[in-house]
Amino acid sequence: MNALIVLLILFLTGCSEQQTPPADSLFRGGVIYTADATQSVASAIAIRDDRVVYIGSDESAAGFIGPNTEVTELQGKMIIPGLHDVHVHLPGIVQTDSCDLASLPFSLEELVPRLKTCTADIPPGEWLLVNQWSFTWGNEPSQRLPTLRAALDAVSTEHPIVLLGNDGHHGAANSYALRLATDKNGVQIGLSAATLANQFAKYRELVATDASGEPSGGLNEDARKLVNVPNLWGYPEIDLSLYQRIGQRLASLGITSVLDAALTTKEIDSFATMAQQSPLTWRMTAAFFAEFEDYRPQPDQAIDVDKLVIELQAVQKKYRDIENLKIDTAKVFVDGVIEGDPYSNPPTLPNAAVLNYYLQPQFSTDADTGRVSVTGYVDPDSSDCAAPQTNIPAAHCVKSKGILEKEQAFIHNYTLALYAAGINVHSHAIGDRAVRVALDAFEAAQIASPDSQATVAIAHAQLVHPDDIERFAALNVFPAFTYAWIEPDIDYLMTVSPFIDPIMSEDDLFNPNGYAYQNSYPVASILAAGGKPTAGSDAPVDTRDPRPFFNLEKAVTRHNDRTGHIYNPEQRISVRDALDAYTINGAMALRQDHLTGSLEVGKKADFVILNHDLLALETEGNTTEISETQVIATWFDGHEIYRAD
Repeated sequence: MNALIVLLILFLTGCSEQQTPPADSLFRGGVIYTADATQSVASAIAIRDDRVVYIGSDESAAGFIGPNTEVTELQGKMIIPGLHDVHVHLPGIVQTDSCDLASLPFSLEELVPRLKTCTADIPPGEWLLVNQWSFTWGNEPSQRLPTLRAALDAVSTEHPIVLLGNDGHHGAANSYALRLATDKNGVQIGLSAATLANQFAKYRELVATDASGEPSGGLNEDARKLVNVPNLWGYPEIDLSLYQRIGQRLASLGITSVLDAALTTKEIDSFATMAQQSPLTWRMTAAFFAEFEDYRPQPDQAIDVDKLVIELQAVQKKYRDIENLKIDTAKVFVDGVIEGDPYSNPPTLPNAAVLNYYLQPQFSTDADTGRVSVTGYVDPDSSDCAAPQTNIPAAHCVKSKGILEKEQAFIHNYTLALYAAGINVHSHAIGDRAVRVALDAFEAAQIASPDSQATVAIAHAQLVHPDDIERFAALNVFPAFTYAWIEPDIDYLMTVSPFIDPIMSEDDLFNPNGYAYQNSYPVASILAAGGKPTAGSDAPVDTRDPRPFFNLEKAVTRHNDRTGHIYNPEQRISVRDALDAYTINGAMALRQDHLTGSLEVGKKADFVILNHDLLALETEGNTTEISETQVIATWFDGHEIYRAD
């Protein structure tokens, strides 16, 4: 009897083993961050076809080894889920042959000879479009070239020239281009003090002027469109070569899922066409974006929200069967950006929508270093501003809280219509007033359509009022932070902080009582309140490189390695939380966490092998080395798509 029982047990054990097919690939002996609900770590992972079939210890993994299983000994290396960049602009992440300043700082004197080389082969009268111009670094004026307009005129008076800011919001033009400005009826009237006071009055806060009120070259946001720039974004045509280079770039960085944050119907068509020729090697969500002014029946009428939604739904239907391509999101610009120009005289104010009035700083420039410092502030309510005979330029007496990109009614109504249609809403909001406008619209949308499955997100959230922190969790809003921007750089901070707080020295930039210091990128506060921060590089903004590990480092450290400054250390987050932002939280925001975002049995085998154990760097106090992390290999759908040389 005992012998029969033993035989039965052996038989059943054999049957059990036969019911577990071997894995195609097994990785063991590593540090595998799963990004599951408990932020657990395993040492082995097994893959069959395109799915994870095991995650756990090395010992238990042995049951998944068969005669054809490829076993990789990790030798302590780290595996993380495939990274999710939920705010990127794919056509701009690879270098092209255009005139490109590569986000490098140039003084105005240095800018002129650099751009003259770009005009050599351009016939007179044709446009010179300059990509990746850095608005916040460089641009120091000289006595000969006091303004951007003067510098670009020195480059050429025979070509219309426009600098396209590397942030997608700032620009600058020479006199030739400024003369090409047309009114709402298409009549060429030029940009001047006179037309700014009349036909272009609504763009007044978006056009930099000199002390006399004449345009000094700077054109921001929609004001750039007045001069009829032929390519506002500077992106190349999306052909097969560019498409494949994008895939290679993403794979080399461990990025397996993205949200392209603003694609027109034409650009979506191009990506879809390429994906039909060469299957996507990343999971792509396209955020539909349109030139909203084209949807006004008449120049002074409201934007047609219904027409916008219908067009998006038509694009969705057209490409619903393309593998790994989703078109379930729409982009909404709530405001602009929060950088002012301290080199303008008077300084150009930021245009991001804020709750309190911007301050009016006065700056001086060090002749040797080119660095700016604040010499004082103008009080717009003072008697000096009230007296017309004073020498204070009128622009220095303006009281501004920035502007919304479009009418608040449109932002509200478009958000509600998208959410009701089950379309995710991805709203750009920089200033604290813009963040509140977006949150208010999300709340109204959820009340109006409680059964919608759409997600809502705020890109950037650079300045958030404390009263709005808990609303991110309450409304299930995903903030998409670009953590690299948190790194405190003095030159950059001088374009922002003096317009928000009284800044009379560099030390004041780090005053813990400052509103900007306390409330810029409040990642830890949102996380502590139950929110789910995500990560978006916004490349090519600032740089064409999505640099995920630099972003991860700055989320954890908020540290400038050169100066030693830390920007509000209370807002630092752990390595695990930063990885979650780049993985599972991003997958939730993209409504694909049932497939990706964590390494769990049944999910897609999208993962990255790293040369560094990021958790060990944290334990050892070496988090400033996270940015040095290298991707050894990237796997997508159960196949290796990249391996470092």
